Amino acid sequence: MGGRIPDEVIDQVRRHFDIVDIVQQYVSLKKSGRNYFGLCPFHSEKSPSFSVAPDKQIYYCFGCGAGGDAIKFVMDVEQLTFAEAIRHLADQAGIHVPETGPSETDPAEIERMEMRKAMDLAAKLYHHVLMKTRYGADARNYLAKRGVSQEAMEEFQLGYAPASFDFLLSFLKGRGFNEALLEKAGLLSLREDKGMKRYFDRFRDRIMFPIMDSQGRVIAFGGRLLGEGRPKYMNSPETPIYSKGNHLFNLHRARSHIRKEQQAILFEGYMDVISAWQAGFPGCVATLGTSLTDDQARILKRNTETVILCYDSDQAGQNAAARGMELLRKQECTVKIAQMPHGMDPDDYILRFGGTAFKEEVLSAALTLTAFKLENLKRNHNLHDEDDRMKYLAEAIGTIAELPLVVEQDHYLRRLAEEFGLSLDALKEDLRRAKKRKKGETRRDKEGFRWNNGYREPSKHLLAGTQVHSVAEKSEMCLVAHMMRSRTVTEWVKEKIGADFNTEIYAALAAYLYVYYDQGNPEDMGRFISSLPDQALISKASECAMLDVPEYLPEEALLDYVRHIKNVPILRDIEEKEKMVERLSRADEPVKAAQLMQEIAQLRKQLQTRMK
Repeated sequence: MGGRIPDEVIDQVRRHFDIVDIVQQYVSLKKSGRNYFGLCPFHSEKSPSFSVAPDKQIYYCFGCGAGGDAIKFVMDVEQLTFAEAIRHLADQAGIHVPETGPSETDPAEIERMEMRKAMDLAAKLYHHVLMKTRYGADARNYLAKRGVSQEAMEEFQLGYAPASFDFLLSFLKGRGFNEALLEKAGLLSLREDKGMKRYFDRFRDRIMFPIMDSQGRVIAFGGRLLGEGRPKYMNSPETPIYSKGNHLFNLHRARSHIRKEQQAILFEGYMDVISAWQAGFPGCVATLGTSLTDDQARILKRNTETVILCYDSDQAGQNAAARGMELLRKQECTVKIAQMPHGMDPDDYILRFGGTAFKEEVLSAALTLTAFKLENLKRNHNLHDEDDRMKYLAEAIGTIAELPLVVEQDHYLRRLAEEFGLSLDALKEDLRRAKKRKKGETRRDKEGFRWNNGYREPSKHLLAGTQVHSVAEKSEMCLVAHMMRSRTVTEWVKEKIGADFNTEIYAALAAYLYVYYDQGNPEDMGRFISSLPDQALISKASECAMLDVPEYLPEEALLDYVRHIKNVPILRDIEEKEKMVERLSRADEPVKAAQLMQEIAQLRKQLQTRMK
């Protein structure tokens, strides 16, 4: 698998899919005019700035600049290379992709392919050792005591890395793998002593948990030490195929269940997920040895509206839950927090009490975001002390004041009133004051600062949502927009301007358009954008493509754009000479200043002639 995919296969994939259908698998879209809008899956936002244009088969985010065609979207949302995205879509469409050798022109692709092969072989070797050899007996017994069934061991491809420094090293070297590549993939460690390099197995005497990407391919490992020593848990480092903040354990297996149920259960540990899976909860995922990240929160949001956080009951677990719920709230997820009994983690609870109790006593009793905050506040106060109780109530009312709905505020105020035997009217008065204070603080914070996180649909103005300043820059942007739509306009611009654009990024896009059409490619904006090698170019080209320009523009209008662009060097020359005149005047050199004034007059006359 890998290598260069024939152009006819890529074209077949492009023709088969509609970008709206692809994007709607991840983003809730609403139609507005000709385009569709939704919340961007690539950055946090409250107002939709992510636009999909079905007639152009492209997307563009006016907030973060992400843009491209359907293939680029799949690449970014699933974290795939171009070839991987094509194969992924081709598989969905039932399009045959012929087997080819790796592309000689992309060493990075070859390296990633080799790493994935090594990871796959390592996972199979570790799994075989656990399930079929005497070396894995202790690990099998340990897992059995933890309640892990043989079926689960097979399903999750659990393995065991023997207590050897060269077990995996010898195995993979014997199959032609390079030691430096294996170290870069996180399978080996390197020690240098007196100028000598020594490679050895990174994972030793550990139960191995394969970590897989969204396509179910092994990209990393988590290892739990079986004997004594530290660290108890060890994870793969960041590699070219693995970034722990961009993946979730078990997502590839759980995703269809999460989407069907519209609910995800998020754990901290691998064993929690496996125990929950055995107990009949397939929609479970876990973070990868770190707190929840923005990217992981976005992944969850793309798959569901509701997330139940089920972390350990200790302080570290509760702190992690608090951080996680804030990230998920930013993604506008409905967040609930399942409370574990003191001293127990989810794995322990399920093993001791079973799946039914876990569902009825833990998941069904999960706290809302506000209820969790209020419970957390209680831990910081002695409610038997009157002063401390008053401090808690003040903080609780401040938390309730942040709620957007009045009905929610009323609900939690009534709970406080019942719990502490207080007057509801008094609590409402304190709430009113708290909201007034917060409003004043917010107003002060915003003084001198304007923030716009919304969008303006491009059709409302030619350059809506763009950041262009001069008339010349606007002209360059509009010319590129027309060039992307028309081979004829591109050839005309090539003759009139060539490479003489003043803004670097538009000059680069024009150069790529010249080459694109010279190679016989069709007038297809999505295809052109996908051919660009740089993210900045892709973003700017997508922005140009979203401009609502007329289908036909008369040559006189195009000539106006060209005149604006060609005038820039003259205007810059005039500006420099005017500055020099000022300096000469201050230096009391009137003759030289007068000569420059004549030159400026000639340049201005030249400008007037061009404008006719």
